Parts: sequence; structure tokens; C-alpha cells
Amino acid sequence: MKGLLLNFVRKMPRPSRIRAQHAVPLLGIICLLFSSPAGARIYIQVDQPSEKKFPIAVTPLTANGGKNSGDWDRKVSEKIRSDLKLTGLFDLMDPAQFPNDPAARSSNPATIKFAPWTLVGAQALVSGDYRFDGSTVTTELHLYDPFLGQHILGRTYRADPKDMSVVAHHFANEVMKELTGEDGVFDTKIAFTVIAGKHKKEIGVMDMDGDNAHTVTKDGSIDLSPSWGPGGRIAYSGFGKEGRPEIYVTGAKGGSRKITSNGNINLSPAFTPSGDAIAVASAVTGDTEIYLMGLNGKIIRQLTKSFGIDVNPSWSPDGSTFVFASERAGNLHIFKSTGERLTYVGYQNDNPSWSPKGDKILFQGRDSGTWDIFVMNSDGSSIQRLTSGMGSNESPTWAPNARFVSCSSTRNGKSQVVIMRDDGTNQTALPYKGAALQPAWGPKE
Repeated sequence: MKGLLLNFVRKMPRPSRIRAQHAVPLLGIICLLFSSPAGARIYIQVDQPSEKKFPIAVTPLTANGGKNSGDWDRKVSEKIRSDLKLTGLFDLMDPAQFPNDPAARSSNPATIKFAPWTLVGAQALVSGDYRFDGSTVTTELHLYDPFLGQHILGRTYRADPKDMSVVAHHFANEVMKELTGEDGVFDTKIAFTVIAGKHKKEIGVMDMDGDNAHTVTKDGSIDLSPSWGPGGRIAYSGFGKEGRPEIYVTGAKGGSRKITSNGNINLSPAFTPSGDAIAVASAVTGDTEIYLMGLNGKIIRQLTKSFGIDVNPSWSPDGSTFVFASERAGNLHIFKSTGERLTYVGYQNDNPSWSPKGDKILFQGRDSGTWDIFVMNSDGSSIQRLTSGMGSNESPTWAPNARFVSCSSTRNGKSQVVIMRDDGTNQTALPYKGAALQPAWGPKE
């Protein structure tokens, strides 16, 4: 991927260029950053649920000289619209409602006319232009408050034309930050188990909106339970040629390396937050317990010891403890590594996932024949159901900002990856064409 040059504009009533202070690499992109001004207005209170969504208009980009392309203007704006829609926070205004006044559609922050936008009820406006320069395209995007007549932010991107999604996702993140005060996650990825054929499963990776899906393993056997670690690494359990599950680590672009060769059953790996070790469910003594292993496959220490299987560990954000599913109480239930039992209802509870903020734990529970997704406080209190009556829902996982949740679901027949808000609203099946299981939401690198 060619680099993108991002020039930022401060929030102010009139747009004015500010010289960048320092450079920071981001996913292979060079970003020029500076601090946002203090006292920025929060338009959407994410912690305060509201039935009324925030009206925002996202207009197609304007061609600004050079080579013209009908795809770039349409696709960038459509991707931004799609990202914002996934949040469940925004009312994306129908383009048929947009004002016809050419001045209202100006891509120039100094000449744009806001009154027509206030008449149609747009509380925020995204517009911009683009220009093809040889092998690159320069895109300028802006966010406005029409009612205050203010320019909120501006970004300029210089990119390879194939990196349209990168540009759109990055600006959508900026819009989220400005309007909600919280980081967006549109540039993150989800690993998942691909059903690649009869008795064949591979590990895949897709953008968080379901685009750019691809497999990162080609083992030709059964690969399961992907788990992200720092630096884009993914641990998983694969049967390989031995016919028993071993632990492997791969990158988001492929290149698997076997970690264990101990002749035992090795399942459900989970990187520690530091990324220097992995918790693994392994049948070293005949009973499946959880062990801490180094990245060389050597056991550092045994973490659980009880009657019945212990599987599917998930670390607290500070790495001091973890949650897991265990049969020590009879049926599967959720426990902490401290020995504290967290679930008592339902006859099977599995696949816990600890929130990146540390305050909540997701899990899948079975109390009426099918699996559904639940969330509880980290002490086991205040259990809430997030899915109901929509097929079987399994393998919950948190977005890195803890505002969104993903799981696999059979609500439409085949198993698909679904994302939703952390309160279970705005559930959306991602448009991956194949069958997908066991999503794992990757970190924001």
C-alpha cells in the first residue's frame, strides 16, 4: 500500500491551515497530527440512550480538476455513510432531501452556504472534493455544523486509488471522535473461522464492515478459535496433519507458525494483553485445564485445576486475571481465575469475553435450546440478554472501544458475523458471502 499524507485543520469558525507538529505511523499510513482544541462540543452522548438518531448529511465528493472518476466520489461517500450507519447513532439523510442550491454543495469551506442545510434539518454535514494526480488521488473532506455555521474539521488525504476504504474509514473515525468524543473503530478488523468445505475450516480476516474478507490460513484441515494479539498476530487451534489440535500463530496477511507439538489436545488460545504469552486449554493430564504458555509452546505454569473441563479463557485488560468456562459445577458456567463463579442461571454458559474497559463480560448462554448473547458486570451482576429469537448466537467479542459487540448468528440460515451496539441495538449481519463462525474483533493498532 502506498502511504497517505494526512493534513489536519483545527476546529474553528473559519477554516485555517495549521502546521503539523509531529508524525505518527498508523497502519502503514503517515499521519500528521496535533492536539485538538480544548472544550470541543460533544454532539452525541453515547452513554445516554436515545430513540432519536442524529441527522447527518454525507454528500458525494466533487471532482476538482485532473482525471475525473465517477467511482471515487460515490464510493468514498457511500463508505462513510455505511460506517456511520453501523453505529446506530446516526440518521443518514436521503440524498433526495439535499438542497439544490449549488452554494450549499460547495466543496470550499470558505464559500459553502449553510442555510439550505438547516432548512432540511441536517445537524452535521460531510462534504469534500478529490483530484487524481497521476498514480495518486488527493481527497479533501470536511465536517460542518450547519446550525452554528462552523467548520468542525478538515482532512486531506493523498492515496493510491485502491485505498478508497482506508480514506473513508479514517475520516469516519474522525467524525465519530468529533461528534461523540470517543474513538471510532472503522479501521479495525475481525478474524473469524471460515467454513471452507466439508471437514475443512480456515481462519479469515475481514474489515469490521465485512469488506475485504480473505483467508489467512491454507492448512486444508480444521482451524478454529482465532484470538488477536499485539502487532496483528492471530493465535488459533488447528488440527493439521497430526489430526489433533495444536496452537498456531499467524499474521493478518498469513504465514502460520506452529507453537505447540506436545501430543495433547490444545484449544481456545488467548494472548495475554502484553502479547508475550498465551493462555491455552490443554489436556496435559487427561482433564482439560488452562495453562500459560510461552510463544515457544513451553508451559510456564498451570492456571486452573479442577474436576471437569476448563476452556475459553479471556483476560482482563490489565492481565491480572481471566474468565473462562468450566464444568466444575456440573454444566458449563463462567468463572474467574480467582475461583469466583459468575453465572448461575441457564444450563450452559460459554465463551466469555472481557470488555476492554474492564467493567463488563460478554458470554453465550443456553436456556431454551439455542444459544444467545448476554452481558453482565465483571462481578457477575446485572445480566442482560442482547439477542433473542434470532437463530443461534455464539462467540461474542468486543470492539476495542467497548461500544460494539460482534458474534456469529444463524438468524438468516447460514452462520454469519453480526455486529451490534453494546446494548444489543442496531444488530447488523455483515455482507460476507460465505459461512463464518467464531469472530474475534481485532485491536486498534
